[in-house]
Amino acid sequence: MATIITIPVGLVGFLCEVTEEPVTFQECLACAKRGAPGCPMVPAIIHDIASSIRSPEYANELAQKSGAEVGFSATELLGCPRQYRLKKQHPFWEKPSGMYRMTFGSGYHAALSAYQGGITEETLTWKFKLLGKSVLLVGTPDLIELMEDGWFITDYKVTGNPPFGRKVPICNHCDLEMYKGDDGLTCRNCGPLNPRSSAISRIYRPAQARSSHVEQVNLYALLIEKNAAFLAKKHNLAKPVEHSSGAQIAYLSQKGVVRCDVQLDRAAALELLKRRLGTLLLDTLPPVIDDAEEFWRCDFCAVRTHCEQLHGGPVGKPAKETSE
Repeated sequence: MATIITIPVGLVGFLCEVTEEPVTFQECLACAKRGAPGCPMVPAIIHDIASSIRSPEYANELAQKSGAEVGFSATELLGCPRQYRLKKQHPFWEKPSGMYRMTFGSGYHAALSAYQGGITEETLTWKFKLLGKSVLLVGTPDLIELMEDGWFITDYKVTGNPPFGRKVPICNHCDLEMYKGDDGLTCRNCGPLNPRSSAISRIYRPAQARSSHVEQVNLYALLIEKNAAFLAKKHNLAKPVEHSSGAQIAYLSQKGVVRCDVQLDRAAALELLKRRLGTLLLDTLPPVIDDAEEFWRCDFCAVRTHCEQLHGGPVGKPAKETSE
């Protein structure tokens, strides 16, 4: 009788910080306990990272319990669809240093979840049909507060590089933001202008939340709408409230806290949901990223080697440079 060998897939271990060789979680922890020469990690951090990794089947497990065929978390929908699929088909390893911020952020979130002024860390689900399949969307907003005009959503992001407001030069003739070209400050219509010219004014642009974070809280607003009755019953509200009145992203860093207001757009959230699921529900492997603003994802992708092998060439920024 033939022996069936099951090859593990998903995150199966770490890449050694010193040798960059793949090791199991247990081997990494044992090495850290022995002092790990040349490695910045200490045993407690390695243990915390390894024990904090959420099951890659988390959303699917919730889907199975609810009677849906497949489940996706809001976070999964916002990543690279191709990476999502490849991570479920191949084993991969990551450096502990690359995952340190995750466990650091978990500590922040755990502390902030003790706040009693609203509903914190409430996991919400929505089951619906799309492309002939029963789908479960899962999301856990960090904080939702019931205001007079609806729910207000706050999501925390721990980062070493928060967005900041800045002063930007504006061409008074065209009312367009200027950029620094080879000849100095340049207007896209008028060309280079003297930086001391009266044709240039400077205005303050508030910090802007990153696009994927905006999309995430908009998906949360949909989940809140679909869970209005559940929230009212669980938290003893006078009546179900479906409407979300606003949202913000709070970026937490050692430099300080940066709050960014977010505009909620229900139609855009539904369009995003249909578009992303339309790709992920297909049996075929999603295409490589072709949006230059998303190429950064390839630089941090743990399954990039598999992706490039299947693609037959480089992906991300190197692919664009090769084509040029």
